[in-house]
Amino acid sequence: MVTRLARQVQQDLPFELITVDIESNEHLRQQYSDRVPVLLINDREMFSGKVTGGELREAIKKARWRNPISRILSRVKLALTRG
Repeated sequence: MVTRLARQVQQDLPFELITVDIESNEHLRQQYSDRVPVLLINDREMFSGKVTGGELREAIKKARWRNPISRILSRVKLALTRG
């Protein structure tokens, strides 16, 4: 269900979605087994269990803003739109 939600959000905010089956990795199974599904953005755990589309969108936007390249691209886009 969370994967489906992420794919819906991906239509508005393009991002790379990687789904990992923790059953094939002992370390991940021990780390996350009782908290699945777990969503990581830029290798940081952001959500565990239920998440809404709005929460996921906001987390992606914040993660992009924290990334220096995203900030530079945002400023360039803003400068281009203003003329």
